[in-house]
Amino acid sequence: MRKPKNKNISLFNLLVILFVSAGIIVFFVYNIITVNNLAIDINNVRSEITKTVTVNNSLQTEIERLSSFDNIKNIAVDKLQLKFSTNKPKKVSINKSDIEPKQ
Repeated sequence: MRKPKNKNISLFNLLVILFVSAGIIVFFVYNIITVNNLAIDINNVRSEITKTVTVNNSLQTEIERLSSFDNIKNIAVDKLQLKFSTNKPKKVSINKSDIEPKQ
């Protein structure tokens, strides 16, 4: 029978393996931290988008409310003392010859 050979691992090879392992571990940990930070940023942006959409909807509702005919009519009558004309508008007719320049 043969004697099993003892494989000697040199100190240099052991240190190289340890440094490579440490580098791989640091790389994975850095990736995990980066992904977590990106997830936090995504959540912050989503919440800002939600707030902005809410504000836009409320502003759109305010625009529609303020631009309604009834609201404009009330402001015109109450604040500016404007009133509807009771007279019918007169028809104005203009001939083409009146517009053309004379030579």
